[in-house]
Amino acid sequence: MGGMRITQGFMVDRTLNSLNRQLNELAILQEQLATGQRVNRPSDDPLDARRAISIRTSIRQNEQFVANIQDVSPHLRATESAVNSVQSILQRVLELTVQAANETVNLEQTQQIALEIDELLEQIVLESNQETNDRAIFGGTRTSTDPFIATRVGDTITSVAYVGNNGDIEIPFSKAGRATINVPGDEVFLGDIDIFQLLIDIRDDMNVGDQNSLSQVRLAEINTGLNQMLNNLAKVGTFQNRLERVGDSAEDLILEFQAQLSDKIDADFAETITRFNVQQNSFQAALNASARVIQVSLLDFIR
Repeated sequence: MGGMRITQGFMVDRTLNSLNRQLNELAILQEQLATGQRVNRPSDDPLDARRAISIRTSIRQNEQFVANIQDVSPHLRATESAVNSVQSILQRVLELTVQAANETVNLEQTQQIALEIDELLEQIVLESNQETNDRAIFGGTRTSTDPFIATRVGDTITSVAYVGNNGDIEIPFSKAGRATINVPGDEVFLGDIDIFQLLIDIRDDMNVGDQNSLSQVRLAEINTGLNQMLNNLAKVGTFQNRLERVGDSAEDLILEFQAQLSDKIDADFAETITRFNVQQNSFQAALNASARVIQVSLLDFIR
């Protein structure tokens, strides 16, 4: 039985195939050094490539949750600011009511004080229709129009109506969690007491000099209104604290997922450059050996 005849062409083919494999391995290592990643395409490592896709999806989801929280933060800050302003206005109303209820104050003086109450009423109406990003903050889910409409006789406000709703505006902050980020205007201004009607009644009592009503009724109602503002400030604060916590948690998850992603696809630079140098030396040695076996120069081989 005769032996297998090894032809020159066979030797050339074998040598070229070996050189191509080594050159391909060298190119892969060079790409890893250039990109800093061990997995640059699914074929590099199908399992880790699939895991990387899942991790990137989780990163994008949590980045969106953080963006959602950042987007609504101005809304909550504007709500807090408006309620604080109304609370300050009510404090001033309390001072003026105590002053007007004093028996030493005459009708002309209480009527002068009523003018300031009227101005304070106008300010509260402005606060109740505050907007952020062109959206009413106290309209519930009706955010495109003013939630409070004042009825006037001449320049004087006689009543204020709420035309918003009590709907909650919610944002997703996790795969399963949603957070409310608004306080409807009926809760803030019409809750335990109608803040607008309170100031209208106080103004009207002052205009007729009804000091008994001011001292016996209105002072207690003002305190109710102040407590109403405090309760709503606490509610807004609860929303803010919750969003801050979940935002911090989402940012922590992003960092954790980024670390997992790095572990799955990033190249170990020191290890990769060592492998690259070894592969480069091996390739050069293979070229030299090939030149001797095939008995042609590298230049002839290329030609």
